[in-house]
Amino acid sequence: MGAFTGTFCSSHTEPANDSPIAAKPKGATRIMTYNVGAIGKFVDESFTVENNVKLIADIVNESHTDVVAYQELDSCNNRNNFFQLKAVAEATGKDWTYFYGPAIDYRGGKYGTGVAAKGKQPIKTLYIPIPVKEKSEPRVLTIAEYKDYVLACTHLNGGQPAQVEYLTAEIMKLYGDSKKPVFLGGDMNANVGKDMMNKFCENWTIISQTELGSTVVTVTKPCIDFILQLNNKAKAAKVLGTAVIKQANSGDMKKASDHYPVYVDVKL
Repeated sequence: MGAFTGTFCSSHTEPANDSPIAAKPKGATRIMTYNVGAIGKFVDESFTVENNVKLIADIVNESHTDVVAYQELDSCNNRNNFFQLKAVAEATGKDWTYFYGPAIDYRGGKYGTGVAAKGKQPIKTLYIPIPVKEKSEPRVLTIAEYKDYVLACTHLNGGQPAQVEYLTAEIMKLYGDSKKPVFLGGDMNANVGKDMMNKFCENWTIISQTELGSTVVTVTKPCIDFILQLNNKAKAAKVLGTAVIKQANSGDMKKASDHYPVYVDVKL
């Protein structure tokens, strides 16, 4: 794949009024989790990486999303030699801030997860490596704290509930006694009823949809992408709506990534 040469700081598309994506309720915060597949799963001569970056940004804008937990992001490596989180955030709009958490050194650069927010400067940011089984790909927990809430992001290995236990313990050290709501978005590589999601449910509440079918484009799997709220001392957020975005005026969702984005609307 060639070098990324586009610049998107002012090229984002305004959301369409007739979008198939449900309107965000008044006063709601829309939180999204999106595995973007290293922004290159379906790139070819007619659909360039620049097109892919713009499509993802346009989907976020069309959905009126406020904050996104992104998974599978390359940073300046030999597969994608540009900082993908920065490119997407700038394509989405000049007022988007972002924070990256590298999970691994990869092909001369990095690979990991990130959080981006519209019009919000984080108060605190950090990333925490997550221990994995031998020969498993290393994982990371990326955290951005804002004035009203915290959004964490992760991408887990399937069949390793110890990862859930570890990241929960780390989050609890930071925010277990806090009255600020803590949300976690991610590709958990597990579905409801499996050991990993059962482990989550000991300390978290799943607030995104779980019954609307697969969140993976290319295979017929159940939902494996989730947004959860930590059961700390904060009040439970009022959930006003949640969906998997499978259609958008911005373009073909099946070309944007091999995962669909998932969102939840909360009233804080």
